[in-house]
Amino acid sequence: MIHLAFYGDDFTGASDNAAQYARHGLRTLLFFSNPDANVLQKAAQSYDVIGVAGTARSLPSEAMADELLPVLENFHQLGVNFIQYKCCSTFDSSASIGSLGEAIRLMRTVWPESFVPILSATPEFGRYTLFGHHYARAGDQVYRLDRHPVMSRHPVTPMHESDLAKILTEQGFEPQQLIDLRQLDALENASDALVAQLSNDDSAVFDGYTQRQVITGAASLWQLSRSRRVCAMAAQGLAHALGAHLREQGQITAPEPSHTLAPVDRLLVLSGSCSALSAAQIDWAIAAGFIGLRITPEQLISADEATQEALQRQMLDALSSGKSVVMYTAKGPDDDHVAAVQDRLPEGVSAPAFVAHRIGLLYSKLARAAIVEAGLSRIVVAGGDSSSFTMRQLGAIALETKASHFRQNAHVCSLFSEDPQIHGKEVLLKGGQVGTAALYGLMLQGFSGNDP
Repeated sequence: MIHLAFYGDDFTGASDNAAQYARHGLRTLLFFSNPDANVLQKAAQSYDVIGVAGTARSLPSEAMADELLPVLENFHQLGVNFIQYKCCSTFDSSASIGSLGEAIRLMRTVWPESFVPILSATPEFGRYTLFGHHYARAGDQVYRLDRHPVMSRHPVTPMHESDLAKILTEQGFEPQQLIDLRQLDALENASDALVAQLSNDDSAVFDGYTQRQVITGAASLWQLSRSRRVCAMAAQGLAHALGAHLREQGQITAPEPSHTLAPVDRLLVLSGSCSALSAAQIDWAIAAGFIGLRITPEQLISADEATQEALQRQMLDALSSGKSVVMYTAKGPDDDHVAAVQDRLPEGVSAPAFVAHRIGLLYSKLARAAIVEAGLSRIVVAGGDSSSFTMRQLGAIALETKASHFRQNAHVCSLFSEDPQIHGKEVLLKGGQVGTAALYGLMLQGFSGNDP
Protein backbone atom coordinates (compact mmCIF):
# COMPACT_ATOMS: atom_id res chain seq x y z
CA MET A 1 0.00 0.00 0.00
CA ILE A 2 1.34 3.44 -1.00
CA HIS A 3 1.97 5.53 2.09
CA LEU A 4 2.40 9.29 2.20
CA ALA A 5 1.65 11.71 5.00
CA PHE A 6 1.06 15.44 4.86
CA TYR A 7 0.29 18.36 7.13
CA GLY A 8 -1.77 21.21 5.67
CA ASP A 9 -1.19 24.61 7.24
CA ASP A 10 -4.85 25.57 6.79
CA PHE A 11 -8.00 23.56 6.15
CA THR A 12 -8.85 24.80 2.66
CA GLY A 13 -5.38 24.05 1.37
CA ALA A 14 -5.30 20.71 3.19
CA SER A 15 -8.63 19.62 1.68
CA ASP A 16 -7.42 20.67 -1.79
CA ASN A 17 -4.24 18.66 -1.29
CA ALA A 18 -6.24 15.61 -0.20
CA ALA A 19 -8.45 15.95 -3.28
CA GLN A 20 -5.42 16.05 -5.59
CA TYR A 21 -4.20 12.71 -4.26
CA ALA A 22 -7.74 11.27 -4.35
CA ARG A 23 -8.34 12.31 -7.98
CA HIS A 24 -5.84 9.69 -9.11
CA GLY A 25 -7.37 6.88 -7.05
CA LEU A 26 -5.29 7.15 -3.89
CA ARG A 27 -7.53 6.61 -0.88
CA THR A 28 -6.99 9.72 1.21
CA LEU A 29 -8.24 10.62 4.69
CA LEU A 30 -7.76 14.10 6.13
CA PHE A 31 -7.98 14.61 9.90
CA PHE A 32 -9.02 18.00 11.31
CA SER A 33 -6.66 17.71 14.26
CA ASN A 34 -3.79 15.49 15.27
CA PRO A 35 -5.32 12.11 16.21
CA ASP A 36 -3.92 9.63 18.70
CA ALA A 37 -1.07 7.61 17.28
CA ASN A 38 -3.15 4.41 17.34
CA VAL A 39 -5.96 6.11 15.39
CA LEU A 40 -3.43 7.20 12.78
CA GLN A 41 -1.93 3.71 12.61
CA LYS A 42 -5.37 2.19 12.09
CA ALA A 43 -6.21 4.68 9.35
CA ALA A 44 -2.93 3.89 7.58
CA GLN A 45 -4.11 0.28 7.21
CA SER A 46 -7.03 1.41 5.02
CA TYR A 47 -5.78 4.57 3.33
CA ASP A 48 -2.90 5.30 0.97
CA VAL A 49 -2.48 8.91 2.08
CA ILE A 50 -3.00 10.34 5.56
CA GLY A 51 -3.30 14.07 6.11
CA VAL A 52 -3.67 16.31 9.13
CA ALA A 53 -5.13 19.79 8.67
CA GLY A 54 -3.82 22.46 10.98
CA THR A 55 -3.69 26.17 11.66
CA ALA A 56 0.03 26.92 11.33
CA ARG A 57 -0.55 29.43 8.54
CA SER A 58 -2.13 31.85 11.02
CA LEU A 59 0.23 31.19 13.94
CA PRO A 60 3.17 33.26 15.13
CA SER A 61 6.44 31.42 14.64
CA GLU A 62 6.94 30.81 18.34
CA ALA A 63 3.61 28.95 18.52
CA MET A 64 4.23 26.65 15.55
CA ALA A 65 6.19 24.01 17.43
CA ASP A 66 3.28 23.21 19.75
CA GLU A 67 1.01 22.84 16.71
CA LEU A 68 3.32 20.99 14.34
CA LEU A 69 5.76 18.81 16.31
CA PRO A 70 3.12 16.38 17.70
CA VAL A 71 1.87 15.77 14.15
CA LEU A 72 5.38 15.18 12.83
CA GLU A 73 6.15 12.79 15.69
CA ASN A 74 3.04 10.77 14.78
CA PHE A 75 4.16 10.70 11.15
CA HIS A 76 7.56 9.49 12.36
CA GLN A 77 5.85 6.58 14.13
CA LEU A 78 4.06 5.69 10.90
CA GLY A 79 7.46 5.13 9.33
CA VAL A 80 6.61 6.90 6.07
CA ASN A 81 9.49 8.13 3.92
CA PHE A 82 7.60 10.87 2.07
CA ILE A 83 6.23 13.75 4.14
CA GLN A 84 4.71 16.92 2.74
CA TYR A 85 4.15 20.21 4.50
CA LYS A 86 1.36 21.55 2.32
CA CYS A 87 1.89 25.28 1.89
CA CYS A 88 -0.27 27.70 -0.05
CA SER A 89 0.47 27.76 -3.78
CA THR A 90 1.03 31.51 -3.45
CA PHE A 91 3.69 30.79 -0.78
CA ASP A 92 2.34 33.60 1.40
CA SER A 93 4.05 33.56 4.77
CA SER A 94 6.44 35.66 6.78
CA ALA A 95 9.16 35.29 9.39
CA SER A 96 6.61 36.14 12.09
CA ILE A 97 3.33 34.56 10.85
CA GLY A 98 2.98 31.10 9.30
CA SER A 99 6.72 30.87 8.70
CA LEU A 100 7.55 28.20 6.13
CA GLY A 101 11.18 28.44 7.16
CA GLU A 102 10.21 27.58 10.73
CA ALA A 103 8.13 24.65 9.45
CA ILE A 104 11.19 23.27 7.63
CA ARG A 105 13.27 23.70 10.77
CA LEU A 106 10.71 21.69 12.73
CA MET A 107 10.68 18.92 10.12
CA ARG A 108 14.46 18.83 10.32
CA THR A 109 14.17 18.50 14.11
CA VAL A 110 12.39 15.18 13.59
CA TRP A 111 14.27 14.08 10.45
CA PRO A 112 17.72 15.77 10.54
CA GLU A 113 19.08 14.10 7.39
CA SER A 114 16.01 14.53 5.21
CA PHE A 115 16.07 16.07 1.74
CA VAL A 116 13.90 19.20 1.53
CA PRO A 117 12.44 20.06 -1.89
CA ILE A 118 10.52 23.33 -2.33
CA LEU A 119 7.84 22.86 -4.98
CA SER A 120 5.11 25.48 -5.13
CA ALA A 121 4.26 25.27 -8.85
CA THR A 122 0.67 24.27 -9.57
CA PRO A 123 0.18 24.94 -13.29
CA GLU A 124 -3.45 23.78 -13.36
CA PHE A 125 -4.24 26.52 -10.86
CA GLY A 126 -2.12 29.20 -12.54
CA ARG A 127 0.88 29.00 -10.20
CA TYR A 128 4.29 28.88 -11.88
CA THR A 129 7.93 28.91 -10.78
CA LEU A 130 10.46 30.06 -13.37
CA PHE A 131 14.17 30.18 -12.50
CA GLY A 132 13.27 30.28 -8.83
CA HIS A 133 10.78 33.15 -9.08
CA HIS A 134 7.10 32.49 -8.39
CA TYR A 135 4.14 33.73 -10.41
CA ALA A 136 0.39 33.53 -9.86
CA ARG A 137 -2.64 34.09 -12.02
CA ALA A 138 -5.26 36.71 -11.16
CA GLY A 139 -8.18 36.63 -13.56
CA ASP A 140 -6.72 36.25 -17.05
CA GLN A 141 -3.35 37.78 -16.14
CA VAL A 142 -0.26 36.23 -14.56
CA TYR A 143 1.78 38.33 -12.16
CA ARG A 144 5.09 37.93 -10.41
CA LEU A 145 4.29 37.20 -6.77
CA ASP A 146 5.49 40.54 -5.44
CA ARG A 147 3.39 42.37 -8.04
CA HIS A 148 0.27 40.24 -7.72
CA PRO A 149 -2.76 42.49 -7.08
CA VAL A 150 -3.95 40.30 -4.19
CA MET A 151 -0.88 38.64 -2.71
CA SER A 152 1.23 41.81 -2.69
CA ARG A 153 -1.54 43.37 -0.57
CA HIS A 154 -2.41 40.39 1.61
CA PRO A 155 -3.71 41.78 4.94
CA VAL A 156 -1.54 39.46 7.05
CA THR A 157 1.38 38.27 4.92
CA PRO A 158 1.87 40.66 1.98
CA MET A 159 4.42 39.25 -0.44
CA HIS A 160 7.20 41.68 -1.37
CA GLU A 161 9.56 39.12 -2.88
CA SER A 162 9.12 36.53 -5.68
CA ASP A 163 12.35 34.53 -5.31
CA LEU A 164 11.34 31.46 -3.27
CA ALA A 165 14.87 30.89 -1.99
CA LYS A 166 15.10 34.49 -0.75
CA ILE A 167 11.68 34.23 0.93
CA LEU A 168 12.82 31.14 2.83
CA THR A 169 16.24 32.59 3.63
CA GLU A 170 14.51 35.54 5.30
CA GLN A 171 12.61 32.95 7.35
CA GLY A 172 15.75 31.12 8.49
CA PHE A 173 16.21 28.39 5.88
CA GLU A 174 18.47 28.75 2.83
CA PRO A 175 17.80 26.27 -0.01
CA GLN A 176 20.96 24.78 -1.45
CA GLN A 177 20.21 24.72 -5.16
CA LEU A 178 17.69 25.29 -7.95
CA ILE A 179 16.34 22.64 -10.32
CA ASP A 180 15.29 24.87 -13.19
CA LEU A 181 13.11 24.45 -16.27
CA ARG A 182 16.01 23.45 -18.51
CA GLN A 183 17.05 20.60 -16.23
CA LEU A 184 13.48 19.33 -15.86
CA ASP A 185 12.94 19.31 -19.62
CA ALA A 186 16.28 17.60 -20.26
CA LEU A 187 15.62 14.92 -17.63
CA GLU A 188 11.94 14.28 -18.41
CA ASN A 189 12.60 10.61 -19.16
CA ALA A 190 15.70 10.21 -17.06
CA SER A 191 14.68 10.68 -13.44
CA ASP A 192 17.58 8.43 -12.35
CA ALA A 193 19.99 11.19 -13.33
CA LEU A 194 18.08 13.76 -11.31
CA VAL A 195 17.87 11.42 -8.31
CA ALA A 196 21.63 10.91 -8.45
CA GLN A 197 22.07 14.68 -8.53
CA LEU A 198 19.84 15.16 -5.49
CA SER A 199 21.18 12.28 -3.41
CA ASN A 200 24.05 14.28 -1.95
CA ASP A 201 22.18 17.57 -1.65
CA ASP A 202 20.47 19.17 1.29
CA SER A 203 17.56 20.93 -0.42
CA ALA A 204 16.42 22.43 -3.71
CA VAL A 205 13.83 24.77 -5.17
CA PHE A 206 12.02 23.17 -8.11
CA ASP A 207 10.80 25.15 -11.09
CA GLY A 208 7.54 24.27 -12.79
CA TYR A 209 5.72 25.88 -15.70
CA THR A 210 4.09 22.85 -17.34
CA GLN A 211 2.38 19.89 -15.71
CA ARG A 212 4.97 17.57 -17.25
CA GLN A 213 7.79 19.50 -15.58
CA VAL A 214 6.10 19.16 -12.20
CA ILE A 215 5.53 15.44 -12.80
CA THR A 216 9.24 15.04 -13.62
CA GLY A 217 10.15 16.69 -10.33
CA ALA A 218 7.62 14.64 -8.37
CA ALA A 219 8.80 11.40 -9.98
CA SER A 220 12.39 12.09 -8.97
CA LEU A 221 11.34 12.85 -5.39
CA TRP A 222 9.29 9.66 -5.14
CA GLN A 223 12.25 7.65 -6.40
CA LEU A 224 14.57 9.44 -4.00
CA SER A 225 12.22 8.65 -1.08
CA ARG A 226 12.82 4.93 -1.64
CA SER A 227 16.33 5.41 -0.22
CA ARG A 228 16.16 8.71 1.68
CA ARG A 229 13.43 10.50 3.59
CA VAL A 230 11.89 13.41 1.72
CA CYS A 231 10.29 16.27 3.66
CA ALA A 232 8.71 18.43 0.99
CA MET A 233 7.62 22.04 1.35
CA ALA A 234 5.07 21.91 -1.42
CA ALA A 235 1.71 23.12 -2.70
CA GLN A 236 -1.05 20.91 -4.08
CA GLY A 237 0.73 20.74 -7.43
CA LEU A 238 3.02 18.10 -5.94
CA ALA A 239 0.06 15.93 -4.91
CA HIS A 240 -1.50 16.14 -8.39
CA ALA A 241 1.81 15.43 -10.13
CA LEU A 242 2.79 12.58 -7.83
CA GLY A 243 -0.60 10.92 -8.22
CA ALA A 244 -0.33 11.25 -12.00
CA HIS A 245 3.15 9.71 -11.96
CA LEU A 246 2.12 6.76 -9.79
CA ARG A 247 -0.83 6.03 -12.09
CA GLU A 248 1.36 6.31 -15.18
CA GLN A 249 3.73 3.79 -13.61
CA GLY A 250 0.91 1.35 -12.83
CA GLN A 251 1.36 1.72 -9.06
CA ILE A 252 -2.27 2.84 -8.73
CA THR A 253 -4.72 0.26 -10.04
CA ALA A 254 -7.98 1.56 -8.59
CA PRO A 255 -10.27 3.24 -11.15
CA GLU A 256 -10.12 7.02 -11.25
CA PRO A 257 -13.14 8.42 -9.40
CA SER A 258 -15.94 10.11 -11.33
CA HIS A 259 -16.98 13.54 -10.12
CA THR A 260 -20.70 14.22 -10.01
CA LEU A 261 -22.41 16.39 -7.40
CA ALA A 262 -26.17 16.41 -6.94
CA PRO A 263 -28.01 19.70 -6.44
CA VAL A 264 -29.33 20.80 -3.04
CA ASP A 265 -32.42 22.90 -2.32
CA ARG A 266 -30.55 25.50 -0.22
CA LEU A 267 -26.96 26.39 0.52
CA LEU A 268 -25.24 28.26 3.34
CA VAL A 269 -22.00 30.10 2.59
CA LEU A 270 -19.93 31.36 5.52
CA SER A 271 -17.20 33.66 4.22
CA GLY A 272 -14.31 34.81 6.38
CA SER A 273 -12.13 35.73 3.42
CA CYS A 274 -11.36 39.33 2.53
CA SER A 275 -9.94 38.63 -0.94
CA ALA A 276 -11.25 40.50 -3.99
CA LEU A 277 -12.35 37.21 -5.55
CA SER A 278 -14.37 36.29 -2.47
CA ALA A 279 -16.05 39.71 -2.70
CA ALA A 280 -16.98 39.00 -6.34
CA GLN A 281 -18.41 35.63 -5.33
CA ILE A 282 -20.52 37.23 -2.60
CA ASP A 283 -21.82 39.82 -5.06
CA TRP A 284 -22.66 37.12 -7.61
CA ALA A 285 -24.54 35.07 -5.02
CA ILE A 286 -26.62 38.01 -3.83
CA ALA A 287 -27.44 38.97 -7.43
CA ALA A 288 -28.48 35.35 -8.04
CA GLY A 289 -30.98 35.39 -5.16
CA PHE A 290 -28.96 34.42 -2.10
CA ILE A 291 -29.81 36.39 1.02
CA GLY A 292 -26.73 38.36 2.02
CA LEU A 293 -26.05 38.86 5.72
CA ARG A 294 -23.09 41.04 6.63
CA ILE A 295 -21.54 40.29 10.01
CA THR A 296 -20.54 43.51 11.73
CA PRO A 297 -17.26 43.87 13.64
CA GLU A 298 -19.31 44.10 16.85
CA GLN A 299 -21.11 40.83 16.09
CA LEU A 300 -17.82 39.11 15.29
CA ILE A 301 -15.88 40.25 18.33
CA SER A 302 -18.76 40.15 20.83
CA ALA A 303 -19.08 37.16 23.15
CA ASP A 304 -22.64 38.21 24.00
CA GLU A 305 -24.98 35.25 23.42
CA ALA A 306 -27.96 37.45 22.61
CA THR A 307 -26.01 39.14 19.81
CA GLN A 308 -25.05 35.82 18.29
CA GLU A 309 -28.54 34.37 18.70
CA ALA A 310 -30.04 37.33 16.86
CA LEU A 311 -27.64 36.74 13.97
CA GLN A 312 -28.45 33.04 13.98
CA ARG A 313 -32.18 33.81 13.90
CA GLN A 314 -31.69 36.01 10.83
CA MET A 315 -29.95 33.13 9.09
CA LEU A 316 -32.57 30.53 10.07
CA ASP A 317 -35.45 32.79 9.01
CA ALA A 318 -33.86 33.22 5.58
CA LEU A 319 -33.21 29.50 5.19
CA SER A 320 -36.73 28.68 6.37
CA SER A 321 -38.12 30.86 3.59
CA GLY A 322 -36.43 28.55 1.09
CA LYS A 323 -33.57 30.91 0.27
CA SER A 324 -29.86 30.21 0.19
CA VAL A 325 -27.74 32.46 2.41
CA VAL A 326 -24.27 33.99 2.17
CA MET A 327 -22.86 35.44 5.39
CA TYR A 328 -19.63 37.40 5.32
CA THR A 329 -17.27 39.43 7.48
CA ALA A 330 -15.81 41.57 4.68
CA LYS A 331 -16.08 42.32 0.98
CA GLY A 332 -12.54 42.58 -0.32
CA PRO A 333 -9.29 43.87 1.20
CA ASP A 334 -10.44 47.50 1.19
CA ASP A 335 -13.61 46.87 3.19
CA ASP A 336 -13.80 49.24 6.18
CA HIS A 337 -14.82 46.30 8.35
CA VAL A 338 -11.30 44.82 8.12
CA ALA A 339 -9.79 47.84 9.89
CA ALA A 340 -12.76 48.09 12.24
CA VAL A 341 -12.19 44.54 13.46
CA GLN A 342 -8.49 45.27 14.00
CA ASP A 343 -9.38 48.34 16.07
CA ARG A 344 -11.56 46.26 18.40
CA LEU A 345 -9.03 43.55 19.18
CA PRO A 346 -7.85 43.11 22.76
CA GLU A 347 -4.43 44.64 23.35
CA GLY A 348 -1.47 42.31 22.91
CA VAL A 349 -3.21 39.50 20.99
CA SER A 350 -2.03 37.99 17.69
CA ALA A 351 -4.54 39.50 15.29
CA PRO A 352 -4.68 36.73 12.63
CA ALA A 353 -5.07 33.88 15.12
CA PHE A 354 -7.56 35.78 17.30
CA VAL A 355 -9.77 36.82 14.38
CA ALA A 356 -9.69 33.33 12.86
CA HIS A 357 -10.64 31.86 16.24
CA ARG A 358 -13.55 34.31 16.66
CA ILE A 359 -14.78 33.55 13.13
CA GLY A 360 -14.49 29.84 13.85
CA LEU A 361 -16.51 30.08 17.06
CA LEU A 362 -19.27 32.06 15.35
CA TYR A 363 -19.35 30.09 12.11
CA SER A 364 -19.37 26.71 13.84
CA LYS A 365 -22.51 27.73 15.75
CA LEU A 366 -24.15 29.03 12.58
CA ALA A 367 -23.20 25.91 10.60
CA ARG A 368 -24.55 23.60 13.30
CA ALA A 369 -27.82 25.52 13.48
CA ALA A 370 -28.19 25.42 9.69
CA ILE A 371 -27.60 21.66 9.64
CA VAL A 372 -29.60 20.67 12.73
CA GLU A 373 -32.43 23.22 12.71
CA ALA A 374 -32.78 24.07 9.04
CA GLY A 375 -31.92 20.62 7.68
CA LEU A 376 -29.08 21.67 5.36
CA SER A 377 -26.88 18.92 3.97
CA ARG A 378 -24.21 21.10 2.35
CA ILE A 379 -22.34 24.22 3.48
CA VAL A 380 -19.43 26.29 2.19
CA VAL A 381 -16.77 27.92 4.37
CA ALA A 382 -14.56 30.45 2.60
CA GLY A 383 -11.16 31.49 3.94
CA GLY A 384 -8.34 29.19 4.96
CA ASP A 385 -8.02 30.28 8.58
CA SER A 386 -11.79 30.61 8.96
CA SER A 387 -12.27 27.05 7.73
CA SER A 388 -9.64 25.68 10.08
CA PHE A 389 -11.24 26.93 13.26
CA THR A 390 -14.83 26.40 12.06
CA MET A 391 -14.36 22.70 11.35
CA ARG A 392 -12.65 22.02 14.66
CA GLN A 393 -15.31 23.86 16.62
CA LEU A 394 -18.07 22.06 14.69
CA GLY A 395 -16.86 18.71 15.95
CA ALA A 396 -15.75 17.30 12.60
CA ILE A 397 -12.96 14.75 12.95
CA ALA A 398 -11.95 14.13 9.35
CA LEU A 399 -13.11 14.34 5.76
CA GLU A 400 -12.92 12.38 2.54
CA THR A 401 -13.30 13.89 -0.92
CA LYS A 402 -16.70 13.24 -2.49
CA ALA A 403 -16.64 15.20 -5.76
CA SER A 404 -14.20 17.66 -7.29
CA HIS A 405 -14.62 20.33 -9.93
CA PHE A 406 -11.03 20.79 -11.05
CA ARG A 407 -11.68 23.73 -13.36
CA GLN A 408 -12.91 25.59 -10.28
CA ASN A 409 -10.37 23.90 -7.99
CA ALA A 410 -13.34 23.17 -5.73
CA HIS A 411 -13.64 19.96 -3.72
CA VAL A 412 -16.83 18.93 -1.92
CA CYS A 413 -16.09 16.56 0.95
CA SER A 414 -18.00 14.29 3.31
CA LEU A 415 -17.45 14.95 7.01
CA PHE A 416 -16.56 12.33 9.59
CA SER A 417 -17.84 13.08 13.09
CA GLU A 418 -18.83 11.27 16.25
CA ASP A 419 -21.89 13.54 16.20
CA PRO A 420 -24.49 11.78 13.99
CA GLN A 421 -26.02 15.15 13.09
CA ILE A 422 -22.72 16.25 11.53
CA HIS A 423 -21.43 12.94 10.19
CA GLY A 424 -21.88 12.58 6.44
CA LYS A 425 -22.72 16.21 5.79
CA GLU A 426 -21.03 17.88 2.83
CA VAL A 427 -18.67 20.81 2.97
CA LEU A 428 -16.65 22.88 0.55
CA LEU A 429 -13.67 24.52 2.23
CA LYS A 430 -12.70 27.31 -0.14
CA GLY A 431 -9.57 29.43 -0.15
CA GLY A 432 -9.77 33.13 -0.96
CA GLN A 433 -8.30 32.65 -4.46
CA VAL A 434 -10.42 29.62 -5.44
CA GLY A 435 -13.13 29.46 -8.08
CA THR A 436 -14.90 31.85 -10.40
CA ALA A 437 -17.47 34.45 -9.39
CA ALA A 438 -20.26 31.91 -10.03
CA LEU A 439 -18.80 29.17 -7.79
CA TYR A 440 -21.57 29.27 -5.18
CA GLY A 441 -24.18 28.73 -7.86
CA LEU A 442 -22.32 25.59 -8.88
CA MET A 443 -22.29 24.36 -5.29
CA LEU A 444 -26.06 24.87 -5.12
CA GLN A 445 -26.97 23.42 -8.52
CA GLY A 446 -24.42 20.59 -8.61
CA PHE A 447 -22.29 19.47 -11.52
CA SER A 448 -21.39 16.47 -13.64
CA GLY A 449 -17.71 15.83 -14.25
CA ASN A 450 -15.92 19.08 -14.97
CA ASP A 451 -18.69 20.87 -16.80
CA PRO A 452 -18.09 24.66 -16.69
